[in-house]
Amino acid sequence: MLGTFHSLWTFEVDDDSKWNENAREALGILQRQNGFISANIFHSADEPQRYLVQSDWQDVGSYRRAMGSMDSKLGVWPFLVGMKDEITAFEKLFSMTADSTMEFESSVDD
Repeated sequence: MLGTFHSLWTFEVDDDSKWNENAREALGILQRQNGFISANIFHSADEPQRYLVQSDWQDVGSYRRAMGSMDSKLGVWPFLVGMKDEITAFEKLFSMTADSTMEFESSVDD
């Protein structure tokens, strides 16, 4: 079984209201793309200006095609201009709950 692919974007935000509006618009574009599973916005309890956006995808190809779409180039990429320059793409290889553990095969080509 292949693991879910995750994108994690971090931001330092000065204008919470405007940023939240832009984030929701960008995620709305991604939500309409094939392979999209879910998205979350997190706010740091320790650093009030720090936000994290997580999007989950069926596989790395879904994510790459979605980010390369014309809609993303016009509506998501401008939002990403404010993103911190960090590694952003991860895949799930191992998962543990209170009752089980699962290992996943990589979908990323070496």
